[in-house]
Amino acid sequence: MRLPISLDAFHLLHHTTYTAYTHAHLAPAVATAAVDTTFGALAADWTYLLGKRTLTAHAWAELVRNTESRRRPLPHIPAGDPLSYDARVLTELGYSPSAIAEVTGRPASTIRYLLAPHPLPPSNLLPRPH
Repeated sequence: MRLPISLDAFHLLHHTTYTAYTHAHLAPAVATAAVDTTFGALAADWTYLLGKRTLTAHAWAELVRNTESRRRPLPHIPAGDPLSYDARVLTELGYSPSAIAEVTGRPASTIRYLLAPHPLPPSNLLPRPH
């Protein structure tokens, strides 16, 4: 069965990061299975998901579910806020805030805020409406 070209492109863009994240949490064979399960679930709903503005965020949530990283977070990374946790894990794996934003489907300003060494005022997240 041939994958839709858009799913194939999504896979090419995100597979490496998904694999790194799962391998940080799971044994190699289980990590590979979690990534495969994630892409299988995405493929099953791909036509529907293409119409969603939150496709990348939905895909990331699916990966996190399959990795079970919320139930078994890495002990050396604070796990209070789920997105902050993911951002910190990905930072340890060598990803930039922009790359983390891309793979998690969140604004880069939000990722930078979560990774900041000190609290930033909320006005730094998004421009204020006029």
